[in-house]
Amino acid sequence: LDQYLDSIRDVEQRLDDQQKWHSNKATFNKNRYYLTEIITLVAGGLIPVVNVLSVLPDDGLRALSALLGAIVVTGAGIGKLYKYQENWINLRNVAETLKREKELYTFKVGEYETDDEQERNKILVERVENILSSATSQFFAIHSREHDKKPPQNE
Repeated sequence: LDQYLDSIRDVEQRLDDQQKWHSNKATFNKNRYYLTEIITLVAGGLIPVVNVLSVLPDDGLRALSALLGAIVVTGAGIGKLYKYQENWINLRNVAETLKREKELYTFKVGEYETDDEQERNKILVERVENILSSATSQFFAIHSREHDKKPPQNE
């Protein structure tokens, strides 16, 4: 009985750990996405303002305008490279799916509506591992998409 209870706790602990990890990573990616977008928007919005200012010498205006342009390009590039928005959405989806799975399991709803604890645990493990496997596949699909694109062929 003790070994069985330990295995149930292990399953629930793995589920809790995975849900927390995915939730934390989703929050991290959301914050990074907003940060890069805000920096890009502010720098881009300041370029026309800087270009009409007359308080700086022409060289200073050109340098500041170029710097702001470089910030815009860099921010957009970082966002595209790290795919913060896509990661945020996918990780949040996984976290919420795991949370829902735990609720179904806890309240014995749906496929978990059985008194056979061993069967419930088996179903939970299979479903959680399928969710995590699918999430990993999605991650690699998103991050390899750009590399798979072939340059246009000249005919």
